Amino acid sequence: MRWAHALPALASALPTALGAANLKFLHPELAAKQFAARENAAAAKPPPVEKRQQTQPLFLTDQSKKFAVNGTGLPEVNFDVGESYAGLLPIEGNDTSNELFFWFFPSTNPVAQEKKEILIWLTGGPGCSSVGELLQENGPVLWQPGVFAPVANKWSWHHLTNVVWVDQPIGSGFSHGEVTARNEQDVARQFLGFWKNFVDAFALQGYTVYVTGSSYSGMYTPYISSAMLDQNDTAYYNLSGMMIFDGLFSKQALATDIPVASFVNQWTDVFAFNDSFTQGLQAAARECGYMDYLEKYLVFPAAGQQPASLPGQQADDLNETPGCGLFIDVYFASMEINPCFSVYEIADRCPLVFDPLGFSVGTDYMPVGSGPVYFDRADVKAAIHALPNQTWEFCASQPVFVNGTDDSVNAGPGSQPVIPHVVDRTQNVLIGHGSQDFVLIADGTLLAIQNMTWGGQLGFQERPAGPLYVPYHVNDNFETITGAGVIGTAHTERGLTYFGVAPSGHFLTMDQPAVSFRGLEILLGRIENFQSTQPFTIEIVNATVQPSVALGNGTVLAGLVDPGQIVAINGNGTLITTGESSTQGVSAVPTSAAAAVRGSVAGKLAASLLCALAVGVAALL
Repeated sequence: MRWAHALPALASALPTALGAANLKFLHPELAAKQFAARENAAAAKPPPVEKRQQTQPLFLTDQSKKFAVNGTGLPEVNFDVGESYAGLLPIEGNDTSNELFFWFFPSTNPVAQEKKEILIWLTGGPGCSSVGELLQENGPVLWQPGVFAPVANKWSWHHLTNVVWVDQPIGSGFSHGEVTARNEQDVARQFLGFWKNFVDAFALQGYTVYVTGSSYSGMYTPYISSAMLDQNDTAYYNLSGMMIFDGLFSKQALATDIPVASFVNQWTDVFAFNDSFTQGLQAAARECGYMDYLEKYLVFPAAGQQPASLPGQQADDLNETPGCGLFIDVYFASMEINPCFSVYEIADRCPLVFDPLGFSVGTDYMPVGSGPVYFDRADVKAAIHALPNQTWEFCASQPVFVNGTDDSVNAGPGSQPVIPHVVDRTQNVLIGHGSQDFVLIADGTLLAIQNMTWGGQLGFQERPAGPLYVPYHVNDNFETITGAGVIGTAHTERGLTYFGVAPSGHFLTMDQPAVSFRGLEILLGRIENFQSTQPFTIEIVNATVQPSVALGNGTVLAGLVDPGQIVAINGNGTLITTGESSTQGVSAVPTSAAAAVRGSVAGKLAASLLCALAVGVAALL
């Protein structure tokens, strides 16, 4: 204990060292920028209800007026949300026994009205509510977990185009009726029946249609989009593009068990497993055939069509063979280390935060005395024309498929057969994935892409390596703060774009709203691609000067990582794996989360803290 004599001096120096870690003390110029919005907000009085500038409704008719929502009448919301319509419409003719719930927000953007376009958002699950994601991801009203009250969302998609959020299939959210869907063809058929009624209700005949969604919408969205194209009816189903975030496209093992060991390799500092567990995991991944599968098929260009039966799975492909359920093994081991581990965002830590919708990263945690979740309140239901006696859940407790089984996944190849159809017909499909998503790992999405044939070729011919750029902007309040610059990787071939987002988990539109907003600009044809340095197309923020220099490579590795490898991508998108780092013509990609964090604001603050502590300790030596 050679350092024991220094303990008293160290104890007296720590307050100074820790004080230096206070950003306002250490870097007042940074603190003035970072905390100004918060301090100004704290000093301000609660704002009155804001009135919208637009006074003439765009879609109010005798037929639509029964769906009209009072923009100043939403409980807890102290601003005018603008023109919107909500309610139920049948999935077949006028039969009201089976209906889907919608909430439609027209856009005040004149481009949307000139182009006559409408965008559909579908939440996954299966059985989760799109209206729920309206409130927590990409709608005009934002009330996210941990936020005191609803705020106006400057990244709301309705700033760009007309958007409708739909609770589907039957059994999801506020939709009601008998669950009869057995597969995605049934889901698509029911949705198209609803959509025809919706188009008639709001006189949207001939409008260009875009279909978007997340998670299990990797199944819904392609089948619905493909079914629309098959109708050859541009009056009702004039599909022009599709975008999916963190989607499921095939059997779950492709996005869970098969890539999980490689995923742990990429995030060793986050998972922080001991040596014995890590070694056992890697050995099992090899023994179950997972590593061989990745090494053979997660390559660019594609090595060939992937087999129908996956390794490590029983004959029915519904369960793992003994010892090969590695995804669950990693999950339980993570829970031992971090009891608040979230499959949706691996960097989450305790405590759980209050969620006004009661989802709380899948735990359904609600603090004692918090009352009913927002959408299950009687006054909220009345405001948006929901059935008063229906219990709203973010994700349904009961199955939304007959016997709880979607035959399109469990008895088939998922949505892989229909996505190429949509790509070839529209030349406008975007698929994005957050790199910190554990519930559906990004390599599973890349494997699905490498198993699809579109434009006459199998998969991507080149490894995704281009930059994903988000225009720099002013973060003028903490409730809608988001990143900018090169924060991911994007790649396009033959009408299909893949983008991986570095600082994002499963809920990409929540974690990185500016990325999803930029993706929407691309989908709508307002911006060419993710490499564009043009500012946002509407003045939702005070855009700052954008870079005039080359952006360099992307920041998310697309492909396999083995333990201890130094990984890099050269300017041609070629993967380099060596035992030593290289600095010539490459963009280094770290093999652990720590290196990624070092470049973030949080990493810089942590570095400042460590430096301050080091200064205090050095003074004692």
